[in-house]
Amino acid sequence: MKLQDFICFLYDNKMININNLLKDDENGFINRLKLQKYVFLAKASLRNDFGYDYNIYRDGPYSAGLANYFYEELDLNRISSDVKEKNWIDDIIFTDRFLTLFKDKEPEWLVVAATLIDSTNYCENEQESLNKVYAIKSKYSRDYIDDIWNELKGKSLVHYESDLKTKNFFSLF
Repeated sequence: MKLQDFICFLYDNKMININNLLKDDENGFINRLKLQKYVFLAKASLRNDFGYDYNIYRDGPYSAGLANYFYEELDLNRISSDVKEKNWIDDIIFTDRFLTLFKDKEPEWLVVAATLIDSTNYCENEQESLNKVYAIKSKYSRDYIDDIWNELKGKSLVHYESDLKTKNFFSLF
C-alpha cells in the first residue's frame, strides 16, 4: 500500500482527521503524532515500509522525513476528495489486520506501543526493553507499560522469547 492510500485509509476509518493535521494546536499535534505512529507501526508490525527512517524521540519513534512530507508535500484536498470518491487503493488484507491491531487506540497507547516495538531493535531481551521504556516513558506507570507489552506480545508484535518470571506470581506471597 502506498502512503497516500494509507492516509486515505486512516482518514476514511476516522483514525486521523486530515482537516486538523496541520493546525498549530493540540488537535493538530495529536493527529500528527497518530500519523507518525501509524506509519511506524505499519512498517514495524506489518512490514509495509513507506520508506521513512525513524529515530527515538520524546513521543516515541519519529521520522523527520515523514514530518517534512506532511508539512510540505501532502495534498489534504486530494485526500479528502479521494476518500469521498473512494478513489484510493485499499489493500484489504493489510487494512483489515491494521484495524484489528490498532483501531480505537488512544494516542498514549500508540506512543508506548511504538516505543516498546522500537526497543526490540536495540535491546537484547524483554526485560532490557521494558527497563528502557520504563525509564524513557516514566510518566506512564509500569503496569500500563506492562499491559501494553503483554498485549503486543499476545498479538506477536514483539519478538523476544520470554525471559521474565510470571509478572505477579511473587506478589501473591
